[in-house]
Amino acid sequence: MAAVILSVPHLPQREQGECLAACAAMLLHYMGLSINYNQLLKLLKVRTNIGAPASNIRYLEALGVNVIYKQGSWTELQDQLMNNHPCMTPVQTRELSYWAERADHAVVVVGLDDEFIYLNDPAFPNAPIQVSRGEFDLAW
Repeated sequence: MAAVILSVPHLPQREQGECLAACAAMLLHYMGLSINYNQLLKLLKVRTNIGAPASNIRYLEALGVNVIYKQGSWTELQDQLMNNHPCMTPVQTRELSYWAERADHAVVVVGLDDEFIYLNDPAFPNAPIQVSRGEFDLAW
């Protein structure tokens, strides 16, 4: 398999619980769309320090964005990335070795190769973060 890492801008979340909005902002910027972060919080119904259900990502359709919200497969994830489409995915942080806390969280998958998945995690300042495919599979 050919490796791919997409140039998705990394945008950290401003407050705890705002991962969905930060991931949405990354995806929108990648697509060349700009929206105010506070407007995204409102559109996605994000509650600071609490968050929002991953399914709220569908509210981006109000901006004219095509949103696919479903349980995906490795093949679908790979196909999306190979077609230059980064993917926002919900994860369980307890399965990610670089996390010390347990939380429902959202990340943007920006790349993969035979061994690793590359994540823009809005809770951390640097990206992409490299995790093994097995580790990601447990978290996904």
